[in-house]
Amino acid sequence: MNVLAALRLLLDVMGALFLGMITIAPIVFGVFPYEGMMRLGTLPFYGLLGVAIVCWLWFVARAAGARSSDLPD
Repeated sequence: MNVLAALRLLLDVMGALFLGMITIAPIVFGVFPYEGMMRLGTLPFYGLLGVAIVCWLWFVARAAGARSSDLPD
């Protein structure tokens, strides 16, 4: 997997995380997204960010493993 594809995947994962937080905050807290992020707090926010990074690393490793298994020996 080349670097640009990995960075694109990082943007997709982080974008999905922030889009999820923006759309779920009004539903869960009944407030605007910015205030919902403030109510979420620091530790859960960074916890979600860590989960997103772990998901991104898993996707990159899976894509790199699939690509290496497709190569002829």
